Amino acid sequence: MTGKKYCIQLAECDGNSKDVYSFDEIEIGTWVDGKPIYRKVITGTLAKDSANAIIFANVSDLKINQVINLYGNAIGKTVADHMILQTSYNRTSGLFTAVNMFYNEDTANLYYNFIDTNGVYSGSTAYVVIEYTKK
Repeated sequence: MTGKKYCIQLAECDGNSKDVYSFDEIEIGTWVDGKPIYRKVITGTLAKDSANAIIFANVSDLKINQVINLYGNAIGKTVADHMILQTSYNRTSGLFTAVNMFYNEDTANLYYNFIDTNGVYSGSTAYVVIEYTKK
């Protein structure tokens, strides 16, 4: 008989667990250069269809040095469809909705390009998770 192995994950009990997602800035780890990594959830509304960059949020208050990760989700107006907000995409046959997100250091804005051919996500609330180091 093979014995089962069990893993126990310890988490801080003061609410500072590394797996917390919050609208407040939270320190979640350390980057390869030794700087702390922070995570923050930003919410906003997706605009109408666009092939051009649209400002999602100005994040100059975060004092970003380097974006480590950028991802999120949105729920369609019918609440039946859920979409992952990608940081890159290739439009292929059958892809009806896509979001390409990026951060511009010069403007301190998060931008997105939005393709929503059926209008399901236009006007939907999006939740964007940004993980970053500070200057």
